[in-house]
Amino acid sequence: MATDGARGGNRMAEKVVTYCKAMWKRMKPHHPELFRTDTPNPWHGVTVKRRKKLTKGHVDREAVYQFADGAIEKGRGELAAAAVLAFEWLMRPSSSGAGYAPWTGCRASDEPDRIRLKHRKTDELALHPLEFVDEDGSLVKLYEDAEAVLSKTPRYGTSIVCKKNGVLFGDGTFLAHEVREMADLLRSEGKLDAPSFSLDKCRHGGMTELEESGLTEGQGRVLSKHKTAAAYRGYAKETEKRVLEATKKRFGHSEQPEFPNKHNGQKTKKEA
Repeated sequence: MATDGARGGNRMAEKVVTYCKAMWKRMKPHHPELFRTDTPNPWHGVTVKRRKKLTKGHVDREAVYQFADGAIEKGRGELAAAAVLAFEWLMRPSSSGAGYAPWTGCRASDEPDRIRLKHRKTDELALHPLEFVDEDGSLVKLYEDAEAVLSKTPRYGTSIVCKKNGVLFGDGTFLAHEVREMADLLRSEGKLDAPSFSLDKCRHGGMTELEESGLTEGQGRVLSKHKTAAAYRGYAKETEKRVLEATKKRFGHSEQPEFPNKHNGQKTKKEA
């Protein structure tokens, strides 16, 4: 179905087979007259060529906030917010671009210490705490840098991420394309160090940070909202830090830092 030189051709062919297989199964009950009762789903018999799947890249926290600062400086706060939503709260680009991150979910009156988001693919509601009161009564801000970015994001519409006319980017690739173009511009001006940058890489970077912080699989899934362990495991990258920490823990030399994330978790005086 695809030539050897057509990059991504095999993946596209796999998607076609997957979609056809699913649609046959779903449409047959609704239109039984169009399907032969003595014939099983023929797409189950299609042989798919095995290929070596490439590992998607990721970007770290520093790159995400370099991009966010640069995008805000260029007057594209909505792109900065999209990157932060993907990294910090693990939102898929198709969710943030389609309005699943509304302004009303950010420190709402009924949840003043949380951000409320929806994951379009899994239909899961995510409530992420933004702060907590420590044992000594200090208020600890968990996403101080992320909230600083959101505070500089223009409110063009009801969604945190939308176009200047208030219209959503949608669940296609337009938002991702805008982010890549902005990243290319910032890189050319020396304001972004990451050699490659995308919303997918922001999300994969956030997932990798979960693992580097030593979270259990269950804790990670609570944050990412993956329904299955298999789906969750494919995102975190085997970075040098993860390998080192695993080796140190194996030989009993691993210690959990008080604040593993140097950018967040800052204490402030408890507000009255």
